[in-house]
Amino acid sequence: KHFFTHRQLIRAVQHGFTLIELMVAIAILAILLAVGVPSFQSFIASSRLTTANNDFVGAMTLARSEAIRRGNRVTVCKSADLNTCTTAGGWQQGWIVFVDTTRSGAAAEVNTGETIVSRYEAIQGSLTLVGDTNVASYISFAADGTARLMSGAAQAGRIRVCNSASVMEDSRRARDITVTSAGRIATSVPTSVSATCPL
Repeated sequence: KHFFTHRQLIRAVQHGFTLIELMVAIAILAILLAVGVPSFQSFIASSRLTTANNDFVGAMTLARSEAIRRGNRVTVCKSADLNTCTTAGGWQQGWIVFVDTTRSGAAAEVNTGETIVSRYEAIQGSLTLVGDTNVASYISFAADGTARLMSGAAQAGRIRVCNSASVMEDSRRARDITVTSAGRIATSVPTSVSATCPL
């Protein structure tokens, strides 16, 4: 028989890290976090930018296809309350797609009897969506799929989707969505956009 002393039993039961091993492990963890957290934040910011871009392109694609399918004008407009159009603020506050049968004024307006096809809620965080003059407040598609102003004249323009977050590189900060008068929609990546997100 082999008998263990009290001290041998204590040593056999004791498992764990020494203070030096624990300090080394904490130092390695701190280095990994310092490298990994900014990359992860950049990934999240980039994903939000892509999602916002895709949502907006999706809304315009829906509006164009509905206009052709219904044989009627369908409009996408900025909307803070998701029921009416607005000319104030940026597209990031939200937007709606609706069947625009009347077109009584120069600005897009949801009139009595007009159907809202889809609603898109406000985009959270540091994202902005701003359009140049012709597409600042609305984009409207005729029954033949072309983009038209409320007056009936051809409509074309560019909307910039931009993330002002500091973790984003200027070369990856924005997407430009272009709408041609023929109703074609394309997305491009501008080469250098500052954190102020100019159009």
